[in-house]
Amino acid sequence: MMIKARRLVRDISELPLIPTIVTRVISMLDSQEGEPDEIADLLLSDPVLAARVIRLVNSPLYRPSSEITSVKRALLFLGFRSVRDLILTSYFINAFREKEQPFDTKAFWIHSFSVGAVSRRLAAMAGYLDSEKAYLTGIIHDIGKMFLGHYQQQEYSAMLAGISESGGSTYQAEQKCFGTSHSEIGLCLAQRWNFPPAYCDIISHHHTPSSATEDPLLTAIVTLADHVCMAHNGSNIARTGPLGQTEETAWQILRQQAPMLTVSDIDSLIASLNTGFGEIDREVRNIFMTMVA
Repeated sequence: MMIKARRLVRDISELPLIPTIVTRVISMLDSQEGEPDEIADLLLSDPVLAARVIRLVNSPLYRPSSEITSVKRALLFLGFRSVRDLILTSYFINAFREKEQPFDTKAFWIHSFSVGAVSRRLAAMAGYLDSEKAYLTGIIHDIGKMFLGHYQQQEYSAMLAGISESGGSTYQAEQKCFGTSHSEIGLCLAQRWNFPPAYCDIISHHHTPSSATEDPLLTAIVTLADHVCMAHNGSNIARTGPLGQTEETAWQILRQQAPMLTVSDIDSLIASLNTGFGEIDREVRNIFMTMVA
């Protein structure tokens, strides 16, 4: 499946680009090794990136008591992890914003942000130290679908129509239709964009968590969050089958590495999703209005 994915990605000459400076900033924010002045200087070297951070910090998402005009103040106000998450998310949204898709892109992003939000909740419940990283990897886990939907538009449209008629999961339908899936395609994109290894691993293995090597716990968290969101509010672009071996494996990984997490915790999380999806929808709208300009 990786061979087929690489061939598909290799044949596209106008792939969306994420600037090198973005991956440098993400790496610094991810490791928390950089000082605020150093990161602010790096952000200021890209006026578009700096403007996005300033626009974000003054948006309805955060509502500072007074306008913030300094990148360094924005970093300190938002926190390194929030800046990391929203910079990368905004570039993803912009990279595919004007590319025609055979599915509802808003539904795609609502699912992605939902997985991010549930991943963050699960990570906190499991004692995972960087719950904001769980949020980010949850948001970007399905990015390969955006590639397939645009660059294999007719085939993907027919595949989605088949799912609507016969059921089944998007992941299985992709394998049958293309001989590969959004997981392998997403890995190719993540490697092209020089993402950190853990990000690549989670994108690649969120349907096969037993194969994850960089961060098995976070991969299992995203796998379960993905299943919960698809089961709760799925569409043909994010459709799951019944609880299967993949989800059972993810649950076993969580039980091994986070024994404090119980079935009742998951049940209470699922029960809270009705109101949660409304909040996520508002967040998606705010990010689109704030970050995509």
